[in-house]
Amino acid sequence: MKWDRLKYFNIVSQTLNLKRASEIMNISHSSLSRQISFLENEMKTKLFFRNSKGLSLSPDGKKLAKEVNEISSQIENIQNLTSSSKPAGKLRVTSTNAFGALWITPRIKNFISQYPEIQIALNLRDSEPKVLHYTSDIEIRMTESTSQDDIQTKISQFQYKIYASKEYIKDFGIPENIFDLDNHRIIAYGETAQPPLNRTRLNWLLNIGREKNSTRKPVLEISNIHGIVEATESSIGISSLPSWMESFINLEEILPDLKGPSVNIALCHKYDLKDDPRLKVFKKFMIDEITKLKT
Repeated sequence: MKWDRLKYFNIVSQTLNLKRASEIMNISHSSLSRQISFLENEMKTKLFFRNSKGLSLSPDGKKLAKEVNEISSQIENIQNLTSSSKPAGKLRVTSTNAFGALWITPRIKNFISQYPEIQIALNLRDSEPKVLHYTSDIEIRMTESTSQDDIQTKISQFQYKIYASKEYIKDFGIPENIFDLDNHRIIAYGETAQPPLNRTRLNWLLNIGREKNSTRKPVLEISNIHGIVEATESSIGISSLPSWMESFINLEEILPDLKGPSVNIALCHKYDLKDDPRLKVFKKFMIDEITKLKT
């Protein structure tokens, strides 16, 4: 059995998309398809199920994917042991303005202390494109689900929760349940807001507990999350904010049993950078920092 075929299988099992896998491996779609067929014939079993939605792993395919991943990890560990050079060079990182400025930037000092030969270039933007067009080495994205494009490493998940200022609570009280939201002032995300969720899901406070096609009217709409925070801290109303912001805002969580949409935080990069030592140490650093918050 040729190792190259197992490598091809490994990428197809990760992307579940022959076209995307062929682009990653820089071979034609037909050649890749033949290699997978050869492998299935060698193993005398089906590794993938093919349907209108694309590919899915068969039970034998899932077993093989696990084995190949373990072998790939062992090879990677050996390569790391034989490499004496320290990670060095510029690492271009892209994130949204809010997460980059509030969460990543304060932690960069520790990263630089550990890896002084790596220069971080942090690019912050207002929103995330629906399709990844890489202008950086690594993208930190807030995604509803894991894409099959390139390589995404989920490092955490957060939820949207409901927050209010102490002054607002003093003046208007706390909603007792979802139906009581009708009696409160809700700050909503405006039409031009471009967060990780679509606007309808993001403005779940306007719809929850209401009949279909019936929504609450917001007291204020703002397209920027910093504006939402400022308006909420100014006691204009209550709002839904991502839970990762809790340590940065002067607000109280209300209705804690009521959780909004959940969103993943993922590190994304092109497949051909998967062995880049700069990316490896940055990914490990980010995962370690996220883990600290959970312990």
